[in-house]
Amino acid sequence: MATAKPSMDKVFAQLLSADDQQVLDALVTVQAQGDARAIRPMLHALAGSEDEEVRRKVTAMLYQVKVPGAVPELLAALDEEALRNERCTILSAFWNAGLDVREHLEEFVSCAIEGDSAECLECLTVIENQEIWPEKAVRTSVLRVGKASEQEDDPYKAGLLAELRDHLNERLGK
Repeated sequence: MATAKPSMDKVFAQLLSADDQQVLDALVTVQAQGDARAIRPMLHALAGSEDEEVRRKVTAMLYQVKVPGAVPELLAALDEEALRNERCTILSAFWNAGLDVREHLEEFVSCAIEGDSAECLECLTVIENQEIWPEKAVRTSVLRVGKASEQEDDPYKAGLLAELRDHLNERLGK
């Protein structure tokens, strides 16, 4: 007799448990049966846990995410205030998983400009690792990043923004 698969809604709720073992058990189910809907509950589990095993497992799963719909879920997570402290992990997931984000250059540029230097570095990495960007988006982004780098007070972040501008200019053949 076949056993019934657990409801994914119950699994998502389990991801938010204060019991780390329940979270780890839920992650096993998500890995076997999950889809893009699991991404934000996993990120909330990450944000709510100090347990190294939970954090390692969630991060490893995000860095390998290949499910359809992952990009919009991760992009939406960048805007969630409750996940603010996990933005670097979210950004890292894009390039670690090799996700195609070619239609979202503006979002990464905005995040680089508005975020801290660590987030800026992750955005730079995402942008460098994406093979193709639409030319119009690159042209617009060069101007935005150039202006932001000149106005940035943090010298390290200003340097990252200048590097991002230079990289985008290279994409334009300049």
